[in-house]
Amino acid sequence: MIKVKNIVEALLLSSGEPMSADKLHKIINSKTSCTKADVLESIDELKDDYETKEIEIFKVASGFRIQAKSSINDFLNIIYAEKTPRYSRALMETLSIIVYKQPVTRGDIESIRGVSVSSSIMRTLTDRNWIKIVGYRDVPGKPAMFSTTNEFLDYFGLEKLSELPDLPDIKEPQNFNLDLEPESLDESTTVPSDQLN
Repeated sequence: MIKVKNIVEALLLSSGEPMSADKLHKIINSKTSCTKADVLESIDELKDDYETKEIEIFKVASGFRIQAKSSINDFLNIIYAEKTPRYSRALMETLSIIVYKQPVTRGDIESIRGVSVSSSIMRTLTDRNWIKIVGYRDVPGKPAMFSTTNEFLDYFGLEKLSELPDLPDIKEPQNFNLDLEPESLDESTTVPSDQLN
């Protein structure tokens, strides 16, 4: 009979997404008797097994996944250099606003950024399943309110939003009392004719 630990390992390696202990238990228990405690114990055993390896079991919002340790990032960067999607500054600014101010409407985002949010940015974030509509603000027009998803947390290796770094304090600009009014020409000042053109 296959050990629960080996089944858990195989399922996590085969799955294209993180798996919760509940989901692992449900799958394994459908074919062989086990408890959720058995699943969690197996995960702990695998963590111990991986101590000396360059892989680890990592917990994110959606559950557990097996991933490479950060110690081999230099090697992984070579593999994924061409596959890593490039995101525009506008997209990352929009995502950051949603992350830190959620739930927000497009109007909120545009107010903070000072420019309109393109539909393609919102579509990209939605297609990646990083954001979702969580309701509608009770104001005229009923604008949709957006928040992040578990897939967003999974992608960035987070279990919960509280693990995000704090925003830096933004200090108000100092009033330097600068005289920015253009100086008017004195009536007695003459401008050479060659500078008039």
